Amino acid sequence: MTSAVFDGVSLELHSHVCVFHHGPAERDELLIPFLSDGLRRGEACQYFAAAGEKADAEQRLGGSHPRLQVHEPEGGDQCDGVDSETVLAELDEWSHCIGVPCRIAGDMGWMVRALGRPGQLDALFQHEVNASVWVNRRPVYALCFYDLDMFDGDVIVPMVNAHPQIWMTGVLLDNPYHRQPVL
Repeated sequence: MTSAVFDGVSLELHSHVCVFHHGPAERDELLIPFLSDGLRRGEACQYFAAAGEKADAEQRLGGSHPRLQVHEPEGGDQCDGVDSETVLAELDEWSHCIGVPCRIAGDMGWMVRALGRPGQLDALFQHEVNASVWVNRRPVYALCFYDLDMFDGDVIVPMVNAHPQIWMTGVLLDNPYHRQPVL
């Protein structure tokens, strides 16, 4: 298995895509088929849902499944903002133990409130850069969903720079503005 389909477009293993969308309905039109296809193919899936959407997301994905994990931020946001090291360490352990290709998707809307605090935009940018490095080491497809109705250009521009691929309005682009991590 060397590729997955996202909205009719083939993704290569180790893809880290910034998905720009408008609202939860458009997000779900993209997200649910992507994760459902992964489960049908025997892949493991994790979804970091928006606050209050865990049960609905699980139901839309067919209910409880041994290869599906759905998380949601407690209290509607991550109180401390991005803890990239912890998140990526947990994903690393999970993907290593699971032994099959993995699909990871996250609704990044939980960051809206956290971004009001100093340093959180830089922390989010660094997390996305770190995620690109991690994705290249593991057999995963990673999608980060950014709602254009929630985020403005102050967030969008750095997120474009942090992702090697961008999806917008049905087009997947290799990102010439992607900042390669310094290793």
